[in-house]
Order: sequence, then structure tokens, then C-alpha cells
Amino acid sequence: MQAQSVETSVTASVREARQAGVAETVLNRLLILAADHRLEDEGVVRLVNFVQTAQTEDLPLDPFMGKIEEGLAKQIPLNTIAAVLAQKVDDYRFVRKVLRRKTGEQEISHHDLSRMVNSLDGGIAREELARFILEAPGQDLSMLARACEILALLKQVRFNHTLTQEILFTGLGKNSLSQSWDYLARVVATAKRRQIPDDEIARAAQEALEANRPFKDFMATLGFTPR
Repeated sequence: MQAQSVETSVTASVREARQAGVAETVLNRLLILAADHRLEDEGVVRLVNFVQTAQTEDLPLDPFMGKIEEGLAKQIPLNTIAAVLAQKVDDYRFVRKVLRRKTGEQEISHHDLSRMVNSLDGGIAREELARFILEAPGQDLSMLARACEILALLKQVRFNHTLTQEILFTGLGKNSLSQSWDYLARVVATAKRRQIPDDEIARAAQEALEANRPFKDFMATLGFTPR
């Protein structure tokens, strides 16, 4: 009788998730993972509930499914996986709340929202990210998401924080931080290995962004030859 009750709770949680709009493909993927890793029914319910929460709050599901798959593949205890998922939900809520302070109800794509949230995983503190988002010039949220990601990457390569913000704010203010600047941190890391000072790197980047010149011009100023 008890086993039947637990089984019913799994069925019920899947049904509720489906009614909340979770795609059948996502639910099937989750149930196959649960079967492959022989999860207890209680654990299945917990994971389904997390996915339903993400769907209900209009959060991208792929990052949560990715964490579930990674955790199960590494045989991480379910309680730890659940804690990671809860933290991820909270991170999304935090970033969305900050964005609403900045832009009101302006919509942001799941991709761009995830880039901002992932900067927290990259070593940016919540307070630092909130300050950066609120102080950043411009209204292009896709470009702002790129800037948040670059902010975290430049911190990882130990580039001067003040210079980082000056570079990114220049690009945002001039609306010139285009997709090619995604490679900025990689070029900066190489430049630092070549003993090029941070202020020289920053000056070259700001001049290119100020004039809305291509990323390859910035690279050429530092002596790099694009392949």
C-alpha cells in the first residue's frame, strides 16, 4: 500500500509538471535518467518539482537538466544535487530582480539571462554583479549579458577590475561590444603572458570600442595577427 502511494506521488508530480507546461521530452529525459541511476521515487519527485519550478518561473530548463545529468553521472548524492539546483533557482531569481530594478518589465531571452547568472559561477559576487548591472550604460540586454560574462572571465585571468569596468562600460555606452568581443578574455590572457601591461591592453580596447572599430583592430594594436 505504501509503495503504491509513493508511486502515485511520482505519477502525480509528473502530471503536475506536464500541466505546468514542462515539455514531454524533458519529462521523459528526466525519467530515463532516474531509471538509469536507480533513483528512489522520493528523489524523482524532488527533481521533477525543481524542473516544474523552473518552468513555472519562466526559467531556462537546460541549465537545470544539465546539472542533474552532471550530478548523477558523477554519482553525487541527491541532497547535494538538490542543493545545487536550489542555489541555481535562487541565482536566477536574484538576477531577474536586479534586472527589473534596471529595466522594469523589459523581456530578456533565456540565453542572455543564463549568461548573466553564469557569471556568478565564474567568480563574481552577487553584490558586484548587481552593482555592475545597475551602473552599466545602454539598454541592450544582450550586450549587457555579454559584458557580465566578460567581467567574470577577465576576473579569472586576474585583469585589473577598474580597467575591466572602464572597457566594458565604454563598449556598452557606445553600443560597440559586439559578438567578436567574446574573445576578449582569451586575448587578454595571452597578452598578459607576453608581459603586456594591463593599462596598455585597456587603452587599446577602449580606443577600439570608442571608435566602434572591429575587434581585430584591437588585436592588431597589441601586436596580434588574426588567423
